[in-house]
Amino acid sequence: MSQENHEDKPENSLFLNNPHTEKELEHGHSFAFAGMQGWRQSNEDFHKHLVPIDQQSWKLWSYFAIFDGHNGVDTAKNAANLLDKHLIDALNEITKNSSDECIHSSELDLNKVIHIIKHTLLQLDKELAGLVKDQSGSVCIASLIGPENIYLINVGDSRAIIISDDGHILEFTKDHKPNVQKEKERICKAGGRVTEYEDDVARVEDQLAVSRALGDYAIDKHLIPASPDIIQCQKSPKSKAAYIILACDGIWDVMSNEEVAQFLIKRISNTSLQDIASQLLDHCLKLETMDNMSIYIVKL
Repeated sequence: MSQENHEDKPENSLFLNNPHTEKELEHGHSFAFAGMQGWRQSNEDFHKHLVPIDQQSWKLWSYFAIFDGHNGVDTAKNAANLLDKHLIDALNEITKNSSDECIHSSELDLNKVIHIIKHTLLQLDKELAGLVKDQSGSVCIASLIGPENIYLINVGDSRAIIISDDGHILEFTKDHKPNVQKEKERICKAGGRVTEYEDDVARVEDQLAVSRALGDYAIDKHLIPASPDIIQCQKSPKSKAAYIILACDGIWDVMSNEEVAQFLIKRISNTSLQDIASQLLDHCLKLETMDNMSIYIVKL
């Protein structure tokens, strides 16, 4: 993720002379993950999936998340380890009186779920302040998938899209970047500043290239809160939702939502999800992405 502090460094200090192209590949019955370090000196991406979340109340639910770190790995690593645990603990509190063996989306109050997700991420950010030993931060893209509902959870500039069988984009998260007018206005109203240079991206306080993040405690957290945007949508034949793709900005820097969707749809009839995810990383490398790459493809 391209969020390093804006300071004088040797031009290529962040990059290898040749890309590290070995892949981390994982797959299950209905999903695949692929990750690659690429041109970066190190891999600061972390990921986690639970399919299902557990074998009890949440056995009809799945969880997927990518944490794209910057300036170190402590924030992303700890967040990847803790977020799902805290989310499920919090959701269990509002379902503890349920008489059903398995939790269905219809039992959950939508507004309560959204409140819990937001509160959990903000509390996690406070907890991480006592765990993180470096100057790192991390963005997060995650999804909770239930039997009837899907939740997309975004903090930062990783992204998730939901697509139909024919490749139409049904839903997508919007990046939290300082040059987005709404984010810029919020930052300035909170007493911060957004700087933009001709040869660089917009940055918060001349440092961070995202406007929301976990960690990054050297910057006033009022300026860069870990407050997520959450999209909730139906999971049903009527909704036409067929696939969810979650990926870090190493993918989205060189491919649009539509290009990623079509990459999947053109191959899905004769190629496994695992191979498609792997091939997509190779494709992004050819398109000259300079960042770490991580992607989940989930079949609904």
